[in-house]
Amino acid sequence: MSGVHRLYYFDIPGKGEAIRMAFHYANLPLEDVRVNREEFAAMKEAGKLPFGQLPVLETPSGVFLAQSAAIMRYVGRLAADDTLYPSTDLVLSALIDSIIDQEVDLFAGIGVYRYKGRFGFGHLTEEDFNKVRASLLNEVVPRHLNFFVRLLEKSSTGWIAGTEKPSIADFILVPRLEWLNNGSALDGEKDILEGDYAKLKELIAKFYALPEIQAYKAK
Repeated sequence: MSGVHRLYYFDIPGKGEAIRMAFHYANLPLEDVRVNREEFAAMKEAGKLPFGQLPVLETPSGVFLAQSAAIMRYVGRLAADDTLYPSTDLVLSALIDSIIDQEVDLFAGIGVYRYKGRFGFGHLTEEDFNKVRASLLNEVVPRHLNFFVRLLEKSSTGWIAGTEKPSIADFILVPRLEWLNNGSALDGEKDILEGDYAKLKELIAKFYALPEIQAYKAK
């Protein structure tokens, strides 16, 4: 598809960074529109956000695509080759999809903890949420991280789906793991990937060593 796509997101990495990096990696033109809260509210009021949230990707034909994973699949299909998202390989693309869904499961509880009112839990007490935080740190997050560790132990390439090159699953997972580890996700709790998660740290290092990603970070 010819023409320039526009990504609308806040001036933070968040759910937009994987999309930005994927466009750069695939050498696809992208207008990276960083919006503030007032502009976000105006877009909602104008009905430009299908689900009332960012990121959204505006296609050259003027269609607004929502949901970051759906946008990433779209980018993978736009790429000149099919290594980002091999949609013609039904099994491999389903494996990549399953990893993306598992990333959602990993962060579901954290999302509810961070945005209590949005998910209908604003009435719970601070004591309740202290228990939730402890459960996330000690049980839920480790359980899900170990699923990814086992996938990497089986991978002969070092990429999460065992692909020859990074797939959209790597692009989605790596920034989220970095966010989890740097203390932003859970009240400043840092270095969550220390200890038994060396494979995950290796994945992060491998990803950021890609020349295309280094060039993006250097912009």
